[in-house]
Amino acid sequence: MKRSLAPLALLSLALCACSPAAPASPSGPTTPSLNATCNDLSFYLDPALASSITCTTIPADATSMEPHPEFTRVTLQGYPLAGTFFEARIDVYPIADYTALLPAAVPGLVADLAGLTGGGSAPVFASSFGMPLPFLPVFNAGQAFFAQYQAVSFASGDGIRFLTEFAQYTVPVNNTDLFYTYQGVTTDGQSWVSVIMPINLAALPADADAGLGAQTWEQFSIGYEPYILTAVGLLDAAASTDFTPTIDALDALVASITITP
Repeated sequence: MKRSLAPLALLSLALCACSPAAPASPSGPTTPSLNATCNDLSFYLDPALASSITCTTIPADATSMEPHPEFTRVTLQGYPLAGTFFEARIDVYPIADYTALLPAAVPGLVADLAGLTGGGSAPVFASSFGMPLPFLPVFNAGQAFFAQYQAVSFASGDGIRFLTEFAQYTVPVNNTDLFYTYQGVTTDGQSWVSVIMPINLAALPADADAGLGAQTWEQFSIGYEPYILTAVGLLDAAASTDFTPTIDALDALVASITITP
């Protein structure tokens, strides 16, 4: 079965000009000054991560299989990786509007995220049948795994970061689909920040097909549980600098994110 982001698990969603923000110190003396802004979002854009940004207000969509309210999207231009399934982006969603669209899902995600950032024990990936970590936007696909989990604060709130892939099948861990994500909520509880940044590890296959090796899809699926646990172990054991871009560089971008109501 080939991969697509079409009907499965409702758990995703999506350009104004950008201008420099006034210098600020969002989260301590080592945080670089903010140099990019888009609507109510400001952050530090490392030249090693992008040459510029595109800022858009995405209209609300209440009728598709991936419903979402109107939201702000920043897309990074000149990102170090190309040809990945996702583009490098930062989304800021109004929680009240998202809740109005998905009242059975969004409050639970907010509560789950608060539990993880409020001193709860760090989750450990143990099975592809486990519960996914809190994630917005809603995707018509499932969260296949998570690795490199860590609770991380940003200038305007708290959240979690991890590496993952979304798919509708037993997906190999690969450099086309793998991405770093940050999922956070502002201190005032009004906004959900979702960061999606493609990330590569040299030890991984280039894409899902290459990840099969000599196996058929059926053979690969039968042995998926031991495979995915080994693959997650590989990701967790890797250092920040083993990845492109580095996890530290992406964490620094996240730490600088400032939301002005």
